[in-house]
Amino acid sequence: MSFKPTRREALLLGGAYAIAGTLIGRSIRPAFAAGRTLKIGIVSPKTGPMAAFAEPTEFVVARILEATGGVIENAGVRYPLEIVERDTQSNPNRAAEVTQDLILSEGVDVVLCYGGPENTNPASDQCELNGVPCLASDVPIEPWFFGRNGDPKQGFDYTYCAFFDVTTYAGAMLAFMDKIAPGGTVGGLWPNDADGVVLSQAFTDGFGAAGYTIVDPGRFDLPASSFSTQIAKFRDSGVNIVQGIMPPPDFTLFWTQCAQQGFQPKAMIAGKSSEYPASVQPLGDKAVGVSVPIWWTPEFPYVSSLDGASAFQIARAYEAETGRQWTAGVGSRYAMLEVLIDTLRRTDDLDDPDSVSAALGATRLETICGTIDFSTGPVPNSAKLGLVSVQWVKASEDYPFPYDMAVVENSFHPSVPVSRAPFPIPYD
Repeated sequence: MSFKPTRREALLLGGAYAIAGTLIGRSIRPAFAAGRTLKIGIVSPKTGPMAAFAEPTEFVVARILEATGGVIENAGVRYPLEIVERDTQSNPNRAAEVTQDLILSEGVDVVLCYGGPENTNPASDQCELNGVPCLASDVPIEPWFFGRNGDPKQGFDYTYCAFFDVTTYAGAMLAFMDKIAPGGTVGGLWPNDADGVVLSQAFTDGFGAAGYTIVDPGRFDLPASSFSTQIAKFRDSGVNIVQGIMPPPDFTLFWTQCAQQGFQPKAMIAGKSSEYPASVQPLGDKAVGVSVPIWWTPEFPYVSSLDGASAFQIARAYEAETGRQWTAGVGSRYAMLEVLIDTLRRTDDLDDPDSVSAALGATRLETICGTIDFSTGPVPNSAKLGLVSVQWVKASEDYPFPYDMAVVENSFHPSVPVSRAPFPIPYD
């Protein structure tokens, strides 16, 4: 089976994929007579420090267009589908700018944004302001919601988020930590951004209540030029677990400096970075043992609602076609586009943004990431995903990449099988 159509095949399928790194993009438009073109805009950090998040998007879009034939069917009408992507350059101001361009210039019907609050929050705000339905992902729910001054009593009119919540994230980490260094001392690497501000308080409270000692050197600006101050604080305080929320380049710098300065914690939980091979590949064997809670792996026991492909099949197709190792973003990007396709198929009036938003909010869909249901989140407009903890390990000889992620703890997603027991980071 061909997973990714050629340009000619995409045109014959009636698909359209517009992708650009600037405000002026390329687009391939289908030619169906029935129904107007429906547009999905994607706000992506294709360049800059969050670029690892965007690696799978082009592959996933091609798969989605192949699965749908480039057409949305609604109430007996076939609507051509166009997907337009814009690059935020991992910059919040740019994220707002390109989202506004998608809304005002491209006239998109819905927006998908992802890649931490620095990308999703300004994009979501622009959609809320302009009355355009929007789905955010790859951003914890609370930093997305409260980082936008969301009111739990009211929620938002047009913007939604499907990802993990802070309680699930902290719980998954605690389940892993309890098996590595129970009651240990946790060093927090929490920056001065929406993630760091919200998560630092949540983790301090949650880890402390579970019997862990917290060492917090304070918020810091990104990108960082050195982590020597934090490393010295951790060493002097007897830290044996580090939890960080940082973009890939900052984590790579921190972990490299830890090795240089002889700081060797039993566990390194690197959120927002070690989910992505690009952030650990430069570390070589120093990546072994690094852990993170993750929302999708090839072992997830789910299939796509669009083409019936399993998580394992999609991950291996991605590797075969791109030459890059799978990332969790393959699953979440796939699932979110499944949700948006399903939304457009169910909407009562596709010319009414309120109707599209109502259909999005009513979603309950089985996807490649599991069930997406906007009644499950901790705040309005949110759907909660499950998590498993993984650790980087040396890959088997028959795997084409030197390292892989092994599922080591599944208390917060028991349907995903564990492949090995958790282990402290080896330093020999």
